[in-house]
Order: sequence, then structure tokens, then C-alpha cells
Amino acid sequence: MQFTLFLTAMAWAAAANMIAERAAAGISVRFRLGVLESLLDNLFLLFLAVVGFRALDWIATRSRYADQALPLPRRDGWPVEWAVGTAIGWGLCLAAVLPTLLSGHLHGQFVWNSNSMVGVAASLASLLVGTLALEVVFHGYAFRRLIESVGPSWASVLISILFAVIVIGANPPRSTMLAMIDCTLFGLLLAIAWLRTHALWVGWGLHFGYRAVMAVALGLPVAGRAEFGSPTDMYTSGPRWLTGGAFGLDAAFLTALVLLGGMAVLYRATREYAWKYTFPTLEPAGYEVVVAPPAAHVAMEKAAAPPPLVQIMPTTPQTRSVIESPVESGPTS
Repeated sequence: MQFTLFLTAMAWAAAANMIAERAAAGISVRFRLGVLESLLDNLFLLFLAVVGFRALDWIATRSRYADQALPLPRRDGWPVEWAVGTAIGWGLCLAAVLPTLLSGHLHGQFVWNSNSMVGVAASLASLLVGTLALEVVFHGYAFRRLIESVGPSWASVLISILFAVIVIGANPPRSTMLAMIDCTLFGLLLAIAWLRTHALWVGWGLHFGYRAVMAVALGLPVAGRAEFGSPTDMYTSGPRWLTGGAFGLDAAFLTALVLLGGMAVLYRATREYAWKYTFPTLEPAGYEVVVAPPAAHVAMEKAAAPPPLVQIMPTTPQTRSVIESPVESGPTS
């Protein structure tokens, strides 16, 4: 049942993606909103995914898992969780770019014009919504159903491979094997973020931080996509194993090493969240058990008990001097 729900959820996500792409393209052409087409596409995908997962849950279980369609709990410190994920993603992106920069294979220049601000703002908004939509699709309702079916370890591996296949299928690179390894490791990183926090805040922030720095701040391709607005115009040269070619650093060999190191960083950064949100709460249960002490122990306590105290009462009434009259007490002169 759980695996069937997973397959149905992923099938709906694929259908929602096609519907969102066509709707966004139609609206962009009709109202001349080409700069917002990607943002509209991601908004429609996010909306359709959440609504579809909730409907699927209601049909299958009568809202037993309704809160898992959009697992973003408003708990204490959720903005900090998102910021932690963003910082990790930002650091991983810079670490992936560093070998290309130090080897002299990164070139570019700063470009700014009157349309740059609009393009940058639209790209950041598109990435913000798009990364959330991908997290909801791959690490929301469907991921929980897969965990219930095959366990967290196999579920993480399977969903990460599926994530890599879909990302690569949208923009097939020349170095397919390296791209498959990098995208699978990135998917595992996002799966670990959910397993360590039981929420999408850290994973969403990590996904957005990595993509935003790579595509907007540096102007480099992200999984083969280079249509994002950026104040810089950068490109790479050199061997494909180092730069990833037109697919970007998501198909570079050293990026895989960076992502492996990022797993250790993520594991350490989320240790407090794992303690608070992933361990089951201990609740008292059972019934009170009273065990009678042994007879020998009772006898020893009685033998060691001190003798009872005896109170000696006075034989003369204490009120005599008060109620006795002067005449009765003797003659006076």
C-alpha cells in the first residue's frame, strides 16, 4: 500500500510538471511575461503538487498523512534551520568552484545594466519557489511513503537516483556518468537533511543556497540550465572532468568529493535538530507494582525499633492555686 502511494504520488508529480509548464508558457505568451515564465512554472508545480498529494492522501487514508504534503512545521527556530541549510549550500557551491578557480579555468566579468536587477530578482524568486517545489515532490509525501515501504536507507538511495535521472533527463550532458554520480550525491544530501530534521527547512535552504550562488551570484550553469539572470558573465574552460562542460560543475569529478564532505558537515550541523525532532518521545506507561518486604526483614525492623515513650502525668491539679479562695488558704492578720 505504501509503495503504491509512492508510485501514485510520483506519477501525479510528473503530470503536474507537464501541466505547470504548459500553463506558464501560455500565460507568459498571452501577457508577455517571459521574464516570469520560470517563476510561474514553479508556482504552478508547487500548488499542484501540494493539492494533489493532499487529495491522494484523503482518498487513500482519509487524511492520515495530511501534514506530510507540505512538511514545513512552524516550530521554534525554523528560520534558523533554513539559514543553516542556506549557509551549507553556499559553502558547498564555493568549495565546488574553488578548484576551477585555482587552476585558472574560470573566466568572466562583471556585467550590469538597467535590466539586470529585474532579471536577478526574478531568478532568485524562481529558484526560491522552484527548490521548494522539488523538495516537496522528492522529500515530502512521496518520500515518507517510500520510507514506510522499504526503510529510510533504501528510500534515500532510491529517491536520490530518481532525482538524478529526472534532473539529467531534462538536460542530458556529455559526461553522463559523472553527472549521475554528482546529482545522486546531491539528492542523498537533501535526503539526509530531511532524515536529520523531519522537516524541509534545512534541505530547502541548502538546495536554494547552492543553486542561487551557482546560477545568480556566479552566473554558471546549474544542471545544464543557464537562463538565470546574473550580474556576472562567467564561463569555464579546460577538461570536462574538472569543469563539467556545458552541464556545469554538477558533472565535475571534484564536485562529488565536495558533496561527500558536505554530508559530514550537514550531519554535524544538524545534531541538535536530530536530538530534538527525530528521536521518539519517551512516555511513561505500565502500572504501579508494590512488592511486600520479606518476613525476616520485617522481624528485624521490629527488633531494632526503640521502646515507646511513656508520658508521666502530674498528680496535683495545676489549677489549684488559681481557683483556691483566700479564706481556705489560711487566716490573715
